[in-house]
Amino acid sequence: MNQQILHLPVSGLEVCLRSLEGAEDLLLSEAAFLDTSLAIELLTKITRDRDGLAIDPGTLSIADLDTLLLLTRQRLFGDRIRADAICPADDCGAKIEVSFQIEAYLDHYRPRKARGVELTDEIGWFRFQNVPVSFRLPTGADLVAIARHPHPEHSLSQRCIRPSNLPAKQRRRVEKAMETMAPSLAQLLQGQCTECSAIVEILFDPQQFVLKELRHQALFIYEEIHLLAMYYKWSEVEILSLPRSRRRYYADMIRQLQKYA
Repeated sequence: MNQQILHLPVSGLEVCLRSLEGAEDLLLSEAAFLDTSLAIELLTKITRDRDGLAIDPGTLSIADLDTLLLLTRQRLFGDRIRADAICPADDCGAKIEVSFQIEAYLDHYRPRKARGVELTDEIGWFRFQNVPVSFRLPTGADLVAIARHPHPEHSLSQRCIRPSNLPAKQRRRVEKAMETMAPSLAQLLQGQCTECSAIVEILFDPQQFVLKELRHQALFIYEEIHLLAMYYKWSEVEILSLPRSRRRYYADMIRQLQKYA
């Protein structure tokens, strides 16, 4: 099995990431929503710890979860990401491209130690040394739990901060510590219009970007199953067990034969 060992920046966990197969492409193609639940389900299928044991991606910090998605994307499509936007300036509307490398992006937003913060006896929880405040880093499971809550930010605070009803100043201190220890990978990127020189900001959300890209590629799964079953007489189970790259290679060969038949 083709695997890659990754070191997650926040938790320090070593994770083995395998290639996507047909089952993952079906999951992506048939999912009702491109959300955190889908990201967790996908990563549950393709990740293991260094000893080969299952991990629960839902327990990872959001930064580690997004890192895993970006590294999955890097492995499949390469290190460079290109995001497009339309210039909002009056009478312009030109297409603007913002591009960057995943490796450099992750390095720029790497975690750092937060001043005055130490571990508690409770796994995953931290506290400030000089005030009675403790917190843990929000996880993917937290995002799933608050997704349809009428007041998601308040719900997240109740889950991750003790006490949850902090004064604004102390809350900002906690949020700053969280951002230092697990920087958000959802960031505003800047681009400049080549036509009118206007500066444009694009929100890059790794979860949405990667899941959309993976789904776009996964939609070929139905045609590929049809081609391989028809030409090689393989069963759907056999076809779905192939790594995506190999399945696609066989399907491309069939397309070439059909083109010149």
